[in-house]
Amino acid sequence: MRERQRRVDFTNSWMFGRVMTDESICRDVIRAVLGIEAVRIDYLNAEQVLDPAPESHGVRMDVYARERGSGERVYDLEMQAQREPLLGKRFRYYQAVLDVRELPAGDDYDRLPESFVVFLCSQDPFGYDLPVYHLERRCDEVPELRLGNASHWLALNARAWEDAPGGDLLDLLRYAQTGKALGSLSRKIEEAVGRANEDREWVDKVWSVSTIVENAARRERINGRIACEEAREEGRQEGRQEGRQEGLEEGSARFAALASRLIEAGRVDDLAQAASDPVRRDELFREFDL
Repeated sequence: MRERQRRVDFTNSWMFGRVMTDESICRDVIRAVLGIEAVRIDYLNAEQVLDPAPESHGVRMDVYARERGSGERVYDLEMQAQREPLLGKRFRYYQAVLDVRELPAGDDYDRLPESFVVFLCSQDPFGYDLPVYHLERRCDEVPELRLGNASHWLALNARAWEDAPGGDLLDLLRYAQTGKALGSLSRKIEEAVGRANEDREWVDKVWSVSTIVENAARRERINGRIACEEAREEGRQEGRQEGRQEGLEEGSARFAALASRLIEAGRVDDLAQAASDPVRRDELFREFDL
């Protein structure tokens, strides 16, 4: 029997980045999500996306693009296929990276372009069952006061695709959640996904890179379970087991966030150390403020 070929789906961050290097698709997605007609897209990380080798790059953004035309905007579009308990800090981190890259040393702040950081999440990131979360910075004392800093954060919740306004946005979220290409945008994306999967060398690289994170996270879960069993042997007190389970789940999410940061920074050796050395892992948690 012929072995079934591996397939990389749209919700894989590497596939997401590759598909979005199709300028027509990228413009369509920006229009669907932001209502903006992008004039021309310049990709600032195309080589990074097309060569999935995390050790050879610094911070890795899924789609880092600049629009040029009548105005100038920058976009960071990210696929978030796993639950991310620290999504707010990820927004903050990527915004900082954008601003540092877009403002040359010595330039005034008014040179900062309008920016958009968008996470397409396969799970509800905040638990309010909304298809779109617009996260703008406001003043607590005066809610109507906006900073006007021309930076915008959006989190898309694919699980709530049925509640999306309709049109291409609903089509995009439904495709991300179900894999069903029923609209013009999703069919266009599915065709690009199919073409990318024909590049077997690239697909093999993506699977190899993805396995690094998966194996590290798996080792951390095993270590966590072993630690729980040892704690039970030492003595069980009423109510402590539930707390340990919560701590285990929190620890797994925390390590997944650390693994993602290290992959983005190209620090694969540190990721391997974090998976096997608790002392080094704690040092990295502190370094990334996790």
